[in-house]
Amino acid sequence: MVKLSLSLVFSLMISNPVFSQSKEIVASFGESLPPWVIEEGPTGILVNLLQDCLEPAGYKLTPKTLPYARRIAEYLTDQVSVVTDINEKTIAERGLKGYYTGDIYAYENFLFSLSERALKVNKIADLAEYSLISWQGAIAHIGGEYAAMATQNRKYSETHNQKTQLRMLFSKRVDFIQMDGQIYQFYRQQLLNDNEFDETVAVDKSPLFGKSPNGFLFKSEAARDACVTNLKLIKEENKYKEILYFGD
Repeated sequence: MVKLSLSLVFSLMISNPVFSQSKEIVASFGESLPPWVIEEGPTGILVNLLQDCLEPAGYKLTPKTLPYARRIAEYLTDQVSVVTDINEKTIAERGLKGYYTGDIYAYENFLFSLSERALKVNKIADLAEYSLISWQGAIAHIGGEYAAMATQNRKYSETHNQKTQLRMLFSKRVDFIQMDGQIYQFYRQQLLNDNEFDETVAVDKSPLFGKSPNGFLFKSEAARDACVTNLKLIKEENKYKEILYFGD
């Protein structure tokens, strides 16, 4: 009788998703992306967003911060069950398999230069003659005209440390930096707090790149569907309204 009871309990644990280990979602996030991803915790906009769209369905999120390029590598080798910062273009180019949420949030990339330099560009191709440092993976992620410009520009580079981008700009070691507006503001405030430059230094900001929509790619269709359903509720509550992207 005892053996039968134990077997029954074990069977229920396997069949009931509340008890199943599949309810744990391990997700890869690019490190050094504050305020989107803050390694301490980890926490940040993206971590909180994914958590909010999974927890109401009974899932437990385990965030994993990785060098930006490795987040996809770990998804491909089944070390994580969700990869963030993904779009249809990246899915197609990397041959990724899974269940995509669609574009649900957006970075907004800007071009920054020191105002005193009075540098003017009207289109992305004009950047080919200037030194420009961007974030790791920008060529692959943005593609198109941007990738064509970057591959022709010998003074183009990318870095995983976006704080370095601001230091390069304010020390006049590059003409331009290209990065998300919220990330720029986060690191600018850090550098000001550390007295690394004077807050009176003026910077020109150009929305040359527009919004860069992204979403989450899941191994599990059920988890993806739960995430999408809860995102609709999050949108209705106007939560994360500054970054959610629904084709507008």
